[in-house]
Amino acid sequence: MRIAVMQFPGTNCEFETLVAVKEVGMAGELFRWNRPAGELSGFDGFVIPGGFSYQDRVRAGVIASKEPVMAALKEEAARGKPIIGICNGFQILVEAGLLPGSGKVDMALAQNVMVSKGNIVRRGYYCDWVYLRHDASSRRCSGSFLIEMGALLKIPIAHGEGNLVTKSPRLLKELNDQEQVVFRYCDKNGRAINEFPVNVNGSTESIAAICNPEGNVLGMMPHPERSFFAWQLPSFDPRKQRPDEPGPGRRVFESMKRYIEVNPC
Repeated sequence: MRIAVMQFPGTNCEFETLVAVKEVGMAGELFRWNRPAGELSGFDGFVIPGGFSYQDRVRAGVIASKEPVMAALKEEAARGKPIIGICNGFQILVEAGLLPGSGKVDMALAQNVMVSKGNIVRRGYYCDWVYLRHDASSRRCSGSFLIEMGALLKIPIAHGEGNLVTKSPRLLKELNDQEQVVFRYCDKNGRAINEFPVNVNGSTESIAAICNPEGNVLGMMPHPERSFFAWQLPSFDPRKQRPDEPGPGRRVFESMKRYIEVNPC
């Protein structure tokens, strides 16, 4: 089971992501943007990690989305192979039209705008631990295949452009109706409160992750690779004292592995 961990100029989470891929029993390999794109056909799945590809010039993810390797990734996605985009990887997938899946750029991950009680209290880059509520059915999506609906995960974020927006109310309705909203930001009790600090970036309807209609492509702003091991958790989390235990982010990579086992391409 071979997984290509994509690397663009400015990617900075590729090695942590590669460790996570290998720890769940998949064979991971870094795949740089300037390798022959045709070599991607030899892989069973793909992860686009976080970072600041091309320094986020113009807007986050847009330059990387134009690289020839992305055209090959679109072909692999059409074959049903799973792709998980994390943070900057999510931004690249949106800019490439792979998410929400129309082939067009009909959503954007805009600058963070934190709103509380009707007032903008902060803009731009923000880093913190957040709660996520799984809003899709289990087995709906490659990156949450083993996660039950309603489950809560605490995973870190670190981004300046995670505010998911669209001009189309119809598209939002479709995303909800088709269970393409995979994770939402929520509080510790699972309530999605659409203002800061629960909604950490101003994202529409507190959306933290979406998938394509087929479910094989997932984009998420939080970083599961940064909560893969219990020792990565914050000091106030009691699981940190049991470093051999898995962290919550491991479930995303285990889901990807199981998805490939159930849906071989």
